[in-house]
Amino acid sequence: MKYHASQGIRVAAGAAVIALTASACGGGSSDSADGTVTLTVTTQVDYGYRDLYKEYEKSHPGVKIKEVLIEDLPKKLVTQLAANRGASDVVGLGDDTIGKFKPSHQRFLNLADHGVNNTDDPWVKWAYDYGTVENGKYVMGMRTDIGGLGICYRTDLFKEAGLPTDPEQVGKLWPTWDEFTETGEKFRSKVKNASFTANTGDVWVGMGNQHKETFFAESDDSFIADENTTLKQDFLTAANMSVEKVSGGYPPFTPEMANALKTGKAATAVCPAWKLDRTKEASGPDNTGKWSVAAAPQGGNWGGSYLLVPKQSKHPKEAVELARWLTSSEVQKKLFLSKGYLSSHPAVYNDPEVQAKKDPYFSDAPTGKIFAEAVDKMEPIYRGTKDSDVASSFMNALLRVEQGKQKPEAAWDQAIDDAEKVAGE
Repeated sequence: MKYHASQGIRVAAGAAVIALTASACGGGSSDSADGTVTLTVTTQVDYGYRDLYKEYEKSHPGVKIKEVLIEDLPKKLVTQLAANRGASDVVGLGDDTIGKFKPSHQRFLNLADHGVNNTDDPWVKWAYDYGTVENGKYVMGMRTDIGGLGICYRTDLFKEAGLPTDPEQVGKLWPTWDEFTETGEKFRSKVKNASFTANTGDVWVGMGNQHKETFFAESDDSFIADENTTLKQDFLTAANMSVEKVSGGYPPFTPEMANALKTGKAATAVCPAWKLDRTKEASGPDNTGKWSVAAAPQGGNWGGSYLLVPKQSKHPKEAVELARWLTSSEVQKKLFLSKGYLSSHPAVYNDPEVQAKKDPYFSDAPTGKIFAEAVDKMEPIYRGTKDSDVASSFMNALLRVEQGKQKPEAAWDQAIDDAEKVAGE
């Protein structure tokens, strides 16, 4: 459904966002003369809720919903909260940006006071917990989807390289990211007119989401990237994919990457569940059945958001009710079956109908099973309050390596220097 802008993602997704006319300044709820309550829901990108809003309005005749998309929502929300005016009734924040607002969590409703807990219709624990503060007593946000993690791959190019094409066998090629690189080197020796993977930025994101800590320490939110040897090794592994020509260097979420997927210039792309629709759109209907999906190295998750209710809302009861419905198991199951957004509710992603879901565009790969298994392998990730601020330093460093402007070690050193400045270290 959305994606994890911290490592460079949701920011780029804005290119695909069409902001609604009403989105320029946001705005909260309003009432009409006939007593109808209008609730405004603001997100950075399309959460796939449009048809659901219509469904909700039919079952709640006294409620109208106004959808607003704002690409720089976190920045605008800071201003709205400070002014105590202008914020929407329901706000969607990515799992990479909600941390920025935790120090000011009291400007949002404590959803625990409105009956939200993790006992009734529960979320997976790590996803629920990250939406809370004060040791879980203050529920800031309700989790929407989660991403899971997979690898989309071109079966035709894999055949050309002499590699297996069955998802289970393909997943066994790369239990680790080092073996993913080794597979890429074998591919490169056989196929001359395509790169193995689209870019290193997406690989870096997938890697980072597999660790408990990345840029900041869970204990005190201090900057630790310079001391995080595992993070550095991940960076060098990703950067060396450029050096070894395993990566094509097509920047994430750009027309160049879309064209590479469409024309077969890249054989793989890192794919959380929400990215399947984007891959279909980029690659086009002519490539139906040429793609498939396999497990990513080491499992994990990429993406997901929270719905929060600012205290400014004039209709907090109705806003909470809407947000809870949108994040319920019932609705999350609909979203997976119709749009592929993986639920954050174990009862849903373990549901037999979800587990049995196959996608004909991706050669009938068992996408429900693959993404659910990826999530079950992961551990909670700590994202600091400045996570999304420093992430671009590392994405830019990888880009410099892909462009041949820096070697991996030098790029890492500059990324650390740049990130420390942003973090105020």
